[in-house]
Amino acid sequence: MIRILLADDYTIIRKGVKQILTQAYPTAQIDEIEDGEEWTEKLKDTHWDMIISDLPMPDRGGLETLFRLRQDFPSLLVLILTLYPKENYALRAMKAGAAGYLGKDAAPDELILAVRQILSGKRYITIPWTDN
Repeated sequence: MIRILLADDYTIIRKGVKQILTQAYPTAQIDEIEDGEEWTEKLKDTHWDMIISDLPMPDRGGLETLFRLRQDFPSLLVLILTLYPKENYALRAMKAGAAGYLGKDAAPDELILAVRQILSGKRYITIPWTDN
């Protein structure tokens, strides 16, 4: 069974992502946290295959937290799901240990694709869509 932890301070984002993932992975255990204080307890008590997290979180956030997560839980796969522009943060997030970087403006199918690729051992960075 796949275990995915969603970390975002906005309830509507967590609920939407959970609904999308539940449709794609009906047998997965998907849990949510809303602030950085919950990370330590949730990660310590349960083995998670992946965490999907925004970069900023109350009490904790940014690339420093991602780097610490990777140090404390080296096998944990991290997908950053954020509004922060890819041009400014994606490469830094990947260097800090993220397995993927996806914008919150992505289509549900792209979220599923990113999760599948990361769970299969690949990396994923969103590609912006243009009509030009």
